Amino acid sequence: MKDLANILLVDDDARNLDVLESVLSAPDYRLFRARTADEALLALVREDFAVIVLDVRMPDINGIDLAQMIKQRKRTQHVPIIFLTAYYREDQDVLQGYGAGAVDYLSKPVNPLILRSKVAVFVDLFRKTRTLATMNRAMEAEIEDRLKQLKASLREKEILLKEIHHRVKNNLQVISSLIDLQAARQPDPGVQVLFRDARDRVRSMALVHEKLYQSEDLARTELGAYARNLMRELFQAHREQSESIALRLEVEPLHLPVDMAIPCGLILNELATNSLKHAFVGRDRGAIRIELARMDDGRARLVFQDDGRGFPPGMDWRATSSLGLRLIRMLSDQLDAELVLHEGPGTTFELRFAAGGEPEHPPEAKAVLDGAGQYTDR
Repeated sequence: MKDLANILLVDDDARNLDVLESVLSAPDYRLFRARTADEALLALVREDFAVIVLDVRMPDINGIDLAQMIKQRKRTQHVPIIFLTAYYREDQDVLQGYGAGAVDYLSKPVNPLILRSKVAVFVDLFRKTRTLATMNRAMEAEIEDRLKQLKASLREKEILLKEIHHRVKNNLQVISSLIDLQAARQPDPGVQVLFRDARDRVRSMALVHEKLYQSEDLARTELGAYARNLMRELFQAHREQSESIALRLEVEPLHLPVDMAIPCGLILNELATNSLKHAFVGRDRGAIRIELARMDDGRARLVFQDDGRGFPPGMDWRATSSLGLRLIRMLSDQLDAELVLHEGPGTTFELRFAAGGEPEHPPEAKAVLDGAGQYTDR
C-alpha cells in the first residue's frame, strides 16, 4: 500500500466540505477539514500536505489572502493550491488567484473527475518528491560516512608518510655522521675532501625529507625555503671558505614533489660546493647569487651564479670527468631540464624545467646572507 498523502480541504461551508470528502475519499488519502483560515494555518503547522483545495470566498480571511500567507511561510511555500469558487468575474479572479500562488483554478460546481485527476497529479508529485528527499538524505548520510572513512584513512596515511620521512631523514643523518667519522680517519686530505663531498650530497637529500616531515604537505617541498636552508648548511660546513662570501637569494615559493626536489637539491649542492671550494681561491671577497622563479610559460627557472674565476675559455663542461659536473648533467636529464652554462665573468648555470601548477604567492623579498650566516632584507 502507498504511503498516505495528506490533503487539506478549506471551505467555510460544511456541506461543501462533505462533497469534497466524498469526491476525494481514497484509501491512500488522509483528508483534513478546515472551515476558517486559522484552522487551515493550524493544520499546516501540524502536518505536511500534498495539496490544498481552497475555497476563494470565506467570511474571515478570503482564500486569496490565505494563499498569500501560506506562500510566505518557508515550510508551506511549495504546497500546491487548487482554488474553488462559485463566483468569479471572468479572467480577473483567475489572474488574482494565480498571482496569489495557485496552481489551478476550478469553478463550482466542480467536476468530480477533473478534481480527482488534478489532485492525483499533485499527490503523485508529492510522493515522488518525498521519495527523492529520502533517497537524498540516505545518500548524504552515506557520503558523509564515506568521507569520514576517507579522512580517517588519509590521517593514517599522513602519519605513516610523516614517520617514513622522519626515519629516512634520521637514517641519512646517520650515514652522514658515519661518513664524517670515516673522513676524520683518513690521513690523505684529498680523500677527506671526497668523503665530505659525499656527506654534503647525503645531507642535501636528508634536508628534503626533513622539510617534508615538518610540512603540512607530505608529498611536496617548497624549493625556495629548501634552498635557503641548504645554503645555510653548506656555508656552515665550508665556513673557512664562505666567511668572505656574500650569498644573495632571489627565490619565489615553488612546491615540487619529492622526485623533483631531490635532484634540484643535489644540483644546487654540487654547484654551491664546487663554487665554495674552487671559484674564489686567492680572493678576499666573492658573491654567490641564486634565483628561483616561475617563467611565463609555467616552467621553473633556477639560476646559480658566482663572480669567481669561472671555467677556462673553450672548455666543454659536459665532457669533463669531474664527478660533480657529471652528477649535475645526469640529474638535469632526470628532470628533463634544459641546462645552460652562460659565458662571461664568473660562472652562471641556468636550469629550466617543467614544475607544474601555478605560482602560490607573489615573489618574496630579496635577501642577502653574509659570512656570519645572517639574512638582511635588501
